[in-house]
Amino acid sequence: MPYPAGRSGWAAEDAATAGTAGRSRRGALGLLPAVVGPLLAVSVLGALILHLLAGLVARLPTTDALGALSVMVGMAVVLVTLLPFALLSVRRAHRAWAAMQESFRS
Repeated sequence: MPYPAGRSGWAAEDAATAGTAGRSRRGALGLLPAVVGPLLAVSVLGALILHLLAGLVARLPTTDALGALSVMVGMAVVLVTLLPFALLSVRRAHRAWAAMQESFRS
């Protein structure tokens, strides 16, 4: 269910993407940083998630059964903690990309 405008908690993003239908092409290119920022955040979060998971996997062969269970729990904690932020950044980038494309169409 999409959030109504102004209630998402991202006031700057809502202000940047609101009313883009009448903007010129130069105004649409002004929205490019709104796309690049969240995409950069997603790439950094993705690299961090992979780094942390790889570090935990490296410990797996030298552990006993209880250690393997704690490594798996650690992997779940990494995913549960960081994945929502990565998905939120993807959503913000998609919203900004759609606003920029709409600006090019009009």
